[in-house]
Amino acid sequence: MENMSDESEPSYAIVNKQLQDVIRFQHTAIARMKAKMSRRDDRVSREEYEKLVRDLEEEKLEHVRTKAKLASESEKLQFALGEIDILNKQLQREKLSFENAYGQVKSKALEQSQEKTQFQTKCQAMEELCTKQDDILTTKDAKIKELKLRLVHQKQIHQQQLSDLDIHRQQEKYINYTTQKTQEKNKKTRQKRVSFR
Repeated sequence: MENMSDESEPSYAIVNKQLQDVIRFQHTAIARMKAKMSRRDDRVSREEYEKLVRDLEEEKLEHVRTKAKLASESEKLQFALGEIDILNKQLQREKLSFENAYGQVKSKALEQSQEKTQFQTKCQAMEELCTKQDDILTTKDAKIKELKLRLVHQKQIHQQQLSDLDIHRQQEKYINYTTQKTQEKNKKTRQKRVSFR
């Protein structure tokens, strides 16, 4: 269970705990040595006493070293915490800046999407209008072609009628001329007969 909690804790917290455990252990060792020395009677050998004093001094020196190391690590920890705080603030600023930029891009993309939809709708309406106009023009073109054919046909009929009329006039003219000549000839013949009598 302790390993799982250590893995979930930051490294500086683990180092701090370990240093505090070492200090507690050193305090306990010193207290035990003092208690052990107080229980000794006057028969303790000088050698043993000096050894205990050396051990005590060594423990004190180690304790001083540990405290210095703890102070150094605490200073590093405070510096790291300050760096983390600065980085967190910088991250928050960058996050806010990113969210603002993302919001602007998203808003612009939405606006462009709406413009695109409107443009597509407008183009579709124009295409439908062009299709209708093409149909109207095709219908009118067909009517114009039909009218041209009718005009050509009527022109041919009219020309035929003019030709027939001209022939008819020529025939009438010829008939009138022939009739007139015949009448003149008959008139002359009657005059001759009257003169002979």
